[in-house]
Amino acid sequence: MTSILNDSVKESINSQIPLKRMGTADEIANTVYFLGGEDNTYITGQVINVDGGMLM
Repeated sequence: MTSILNDSVKESINSQIPLKRMGTADEIANTVYFLGGEDNTYITGQVINVDGGMLM
């Protein structure tokens, strides 16, 4: 999704993220896996931001 962005745009985006990098597909998938799994037995109606602390 971001492969078409030039380096200066990517750097600008990364500067707004406290972790200084974009997330990976695996990081998003781990959250989805947890939410759909048996370890998630008491979370309901929540918005979980998997964004590295990105400032808007």
